[in-house]
Amino acid sequence: MVTPLASLRRLWQPRLPLFWLVVALNLMSSAMTSALYVLQPVGAMRLLLTLFALLNTLAGWWLLARLWRETAPVEKGEGA
Repeated sequence: MVTPLASLRRLWQPRLPLFWLVVALNLMSSAMTSALYVLQPVGAMRLLLTLFALLNTLAGWWLLARLWRETAPVEKGEGA
């Protein structure tokens, strides 16, 4: 049986560049969301920051799913 903590350890992979890319994209999304909240831009700048923040979030989720798949434990009997 796999514990929830063991499952989350699959995501904590600081030796993989993909992990750091996920972290960077999430930080950028947070920064853009904070800028939207604090600066409250109008017009095109608001739309542009919103689109960039959403695209960063989607890219981060996609890379996180990829990291999850790539770090899946090997089943017994596979690779033999």
